[in-house]
Amino acid sequence: MKHGTFFPPRRAAIGLGVLALIALVGGCNPNDIGLQDYGTIVGRIADQNGNPIQGALVSATGTTFTFTTDKTGAFSIQKVAVGEQTVTARAAGYVGSITADVIVQKDQTVQAGDLKLVSVTAPKS
Repeated sequence: MKHGTFFPPRRAAIGLGVLALIALVGGCNPNDIGLQDYGTIVGRIADQNGNPIQGALVSATGTTFTFTTDKTGAFSIQKVAVGEQTVTARAAGYVGSITADVIVQKDQTVQAGDLKLVSVTAPKS
């Protein structure tokens, strides 16, 4: 038998357990090993007159996805990492984007509020 090419199942399991313990104690990023806490961000996207914008694209730091608003302009972003996050919304036919900073708490739903986008055709005041 060559040394280092085969580990009996028991020794391999012990080795993996030790590696997991080292990762936990060693200050490893909790998100890297699936221990991150999450919350949900909800809100609404509207135009400068308060009319809902359906199909606006909404994203948040702490996620890798972009969400689309429904016909009421509402959105819900689940599995957002706990902490201060920035919500960004944009839509075709509207100027730029709008952002809001929210504090996400573990297992809680946080309101980003009504975010308003300005139509490209809106008169400038």
